Amino acid sequence: MDDIAIANSKGQPYKPSWIDRFTNWVEKLPIRASAFYVGLGFVLIIIQAVFLWLEGGLHAELLLPIIVFNGFAVPFLLILINFLDNQAVTALDSMKTALDITESNLNKYRFQLSNMPSGPMLISGLIMTVTAILIERFSITPVRYAALEQLPVFAIVYHLIDKGLAFLFGVFIFHTIRQLRLVNTINMKHIRVNLFDLGSLRAFSKLTSSTAVGLVIGIYGWMLINPDLLTNQLFFGFAALITILAAAVFIWPLLGVHRLMETEKERMLHNIDLRFESVFLKFDQHFLDDNYSTIEKLNLIISSLEIQHKRIKAIPTWPWKPETARLVLSAVAIPLILTILRFLIEQAFFS
Repeated sequence: MDDIAIANSKGQPYKPSWIDRFTNWVEKLPIRASAFYVGLGFVLIIIQAVFLWLEGGLHAELLLPIIVFNGFAVPFLLILINFLDNQAVTALDSMKTALDITESNLNKYRFQLSNMPSGPMLISGLIMTVTAILIERFSITPVRYAALEQLPVFAIVYHLIDKGLAFLFGVFIFHTIRQLRLVNTINMKHIRVNLFDLGSLRAFSKLTSSTAVGLVIGIYGWMLINPDLLTNQLFFGFAALITILAAAVFIWPLLGVHRLMETEKERMLHNIDLRFESVFLKFDQHFLDDNYSTIEKLNLIISSLEIQHKRIKAIPTWPWKPETARLVLSAVAIPLILTILRFLIEQAFFS
């Protein structure tokens, strides 16, 4: 029985990718998933350290940062993908009351938000692996990489883990684009905008902010231990592209609901303006008739409408909390600025 038949037999649109099946397996283990992933990181570090020791431990101090980075970056990406899957489903369930959707479609979105199709996932990982190889071939070699030329056996082990990391990063890029396209679809097609229920409208902002921060952590970490890469225009351009992508990841999936909130806000303010017009017409008529008791009541109505107008006008239409936006801006922009400043200082005073 093929994958599609298996998936259909379970009521699923497709079979989950092997990464999704692996992270689901880890969650079912009798130990905490975090402990498993930390252990995996240490195992990858130890494997690299053993092969480095077998070749005499040359350049150990120089290579240690990239050994540790590679060891923990692999489980970090697995944890991040699983965390974002769980966060997406939680966000969807928390905004259920604001959605115009059938239960079957809701279950379909739950599955799609937390599972990738195997084929496109595999292709994305391979593309990023090839891209990483090409970047290494056609760009300058970081100082730490130069030491690998004297350690042929260790270099093989290191590159196997390193290219596995590149594969997972490609998977993460695919996971990000696909998951946030689904978020945009849900917001555009199924959400019922209620400006007095901002919690539901902001539910997906936690997912997009977490994705944006997760996207740049690895790049900045790699730049931190290899500051000489900033002299490489190709790598610097790649890092800048990832930074721009991180900002887009946070904002783009929520633009649709922002426009819907703006439209709803304008509609509500317009309705209040029409009520103002009606009350003012009555006010003028009763004023001419010297009907001051009715005028007093109309004044209360006008005050009430003013309060409503002020309250609605103050409602923000960006579907995230201000502190969430500040967090993303800080995480995306500040590390890049500090890394560049560090590099410029080193060039100016220590070169």
